Amino acid sequence: MSNTLRATLENWLASWIELGWIRTVDLQFAKHLTELALPGEKQASEAQSGEKPPDGEQRSLVLLMLSLLSHQVGRGHVCVDLRALCNSPNKTLALPPQDRRYSAQQRELLKHAQTFTPEKLLEPLSPEIISTALEAAGLVSEGYEVTPLVLSGERLYMRRYWLYETQISTAIHQRLELREGLADPNSDASKQAKLSLERLFPPSKSVDYQRAACALAARSRFSLITGGPGTGKTTTVIRLLALLQSLAPFKTGSTERGYQIELAAPTGKAAARLNESIRSAIDKLPFDDFDGELTPADLPTKVRTLHRLLGSRRYSREFRYNRDNRLPLDVLVIDEASMVDVSMLAAVVDALPEHAQLILIGDQDQLASVEAGSVLGELCSRSRTGHYQPATRAWLQAVAGLSLPVELEDSQGSSMDQTVAMLRHSYRFDARSGIGRLAQAINAGKELNDTLTACAAGEYADIQFLKPTAQAQENRNESLLRLIEREASAGYAAYLQLATGADLNEKTRNSSAKAILLAYTQYQLLTPVRQGDFGVSELNERITAQLHKQQLIDSSTPWYHGRPIMVSANDYNLGLMNGDIGICLQIEDRSLVAFMPDDAEGDIRWIPPSRLPSHETVFAMTVHKSQGSEFAHCALVIPPQDSPVLTRELVYTAITRAREHFSLMCEQPAALLKIAQRRTERASGLAEAMFGVEAVASERGEKSEYAEARISGDKNEQLGLF
Repeated sequence: MSNTLRATLENWLASWIELGWIRTVDLQFAKHLTELALPGEKQASEAQSGEKPPDGEQRSLVLLMLSLLSHQVGRGHVCVDLRALCNSPNKTLALPPQDRRYSAQQRELLKHAQTFTPEKLLEPLSPEIISTALEAAGLVSEGYEVTPLVLSGERLYMRRYWLYETQISTAIHQRLELREGLADPNSDASKQAKLSLERLFPPSKSVDYQRAACALAARSRFSLITGGPGTGKTTTVIRLLALLQSLAPFKTGSTERGYQIELAAPTGKAAARLNESIRSAIDKLPFDDFDGELTPADLPTKVRTLHRLLGSRRYSREFRYNRDNRLPLDVLVIDEASMVDVSMLAAVVDALPEHAQLILIGDQDQLASVEAGSVLGELCSRSRTGHYQPATRAWLQAVAGLSLPVELEDSQGSSMDQTVAMLRHSYRFDARSGIGRLAQAINAGKELNDTLTACAAGEYADIQFLKPTAQAQENRNESLLRLIEREASAGYAAYLQLATGADLNEKTRNSSAKAILLAYTQYQLLTPVRQGDFGVSELNERITAQLHKQQLIDSSTPWYHGRPIMVSANDYNLGLMNGDIGICLQIEDRSLVAFMPDDAEGDIRWIPPSRLPSHETVFAMTVHKSQGSEFAHCALVIPPQDSPVLTRELVYTAITRAREHFSLMCEQPAALLKIAQRRTERASGLAEAMFGVEAVASERGEKSEYAEARISGDKNEQLGLF
């Protein structure tokens, strides 16, 4: 790199902002920290430090790395893997963005930016060169000294995110030790567990993975249960809690025994859905078989959001419950854990009493959290292959009456492996279900071509592939957009017709509103993107116009009868959470938005539009926002232009939101073949902290030499920073 280009790096980073490659905050963060660590000549002179100001080359490298680190955190990564960054910068950074559309002015700027891409900037660098420059600036340490950045092996963290990962891994490790008495299958505790499992689970000819999950989860103070849709995660959790209560010690100074259990979910929508399902699961438990030792009152029925559980404070990252004020509980269950980001889980473990058990439930194959981290995916990274020690398999055989497949055994399995259970049988989708087969094929990346062919041929009644019939004068986008308008308006017609004819007098308005809200869940259009022709804003405008044209709504006023809205910010005073969906209804010449009650048996919550927190129309919804929800019929739009956001996890999440019917709207269904090969990967060190470097490398099919390089790095000396 020439001296001229080095001197103008900041201008080029500003150009990246104008092109939409990085965020303004990325450069602001980098400039602020660089100036604090490496003051320029003027600042050094004013401070009279007597030190020679750093050369432009060092400042440029530090500024560049800080900008890229902030950029990666904004994309959901917890850290930057320096070796991956140097070996394949374009792939690691997703720069320049493949899906970016440019204005005429931006296209002119782009011609010059091509000479200053991340690949060209990073080509002469190595992890050693980068770490040396950051260390010389006093910005980085291994974490034991207080520095803004932490370098763990070859992973570069903002200190805050390194602390999050450290808190989580430490808290989990502290909970991996087996409960007293449960290591020995002949102990009284194991015999009680065996009796309770026999009461809770009927005999099964095949391996009952729900039973195995409950047995494994009872043995330590940390457990993780993962499984796809319909595998019975909620049923398993309720039976697990019943098992734990049957094993609980007596309360201090009481003849009663039992744990204080709390149920939580990351969003209001996920909490409401779990609320609906746990009651029916509790009703199915065989309480009579426990001879009064277990009653429905022993099990929790109220689910709270994590923010409400921890006691969130407005305009603050801090919570009321923390390490100095622990949560009053013995067991915490977090559902939909794939949506929990690293900062939130760190706050949870920080507030847990030392004796408390933490149980995470979720689908590891779903999209990761919107914020930084992929906690569930990291902790489940070895779940498919089990890695259960021989002693664990023997204990399950003796106590749970289960003989796990021998291929799930691993004499070298870690303590963490013994706490992770995967539910492997779907009770919702059978062999005749196209939804089940397509989701499995997408997720595995195998037999997908045959599955797509079968779906396109109409072999599955619950799958429909819709391809636009392009007219000669239409472009690719317009042809697909017209198909979306037609299909979505047909999908939403039923609930809108019900709303139009609803009796909303004082006596029936609550029951009518519930019926309308339930009818709305019969269909949902999903899109992978927020912006552009196929983003939620554009699609909502188009569908609104089409429904108005068909006289299903009157959108001449903002708060028209039947308008569906999604809340995009928490409002604890109103009891509304990010992701809650309501429908505007005209009640006696007044516009009121109806929301489902927190309690399934409660009344509709009626909120005037003027009191609503941030919200948006929701005929179209992003796949991310659909997490934690289910709809009878889901339709997914695949834009004609390929994009890095189109990943295996995104499509799998969209498909599994459908209970009964799934539609795919795209130019060519074969596009899924390419998408299925693209996985969401987020840089993190959590899996290695829990399982060990070699174990994670082996699971990922990496050579042990590469695993060693992650710690030691390439020792070949390179001269110069650029």
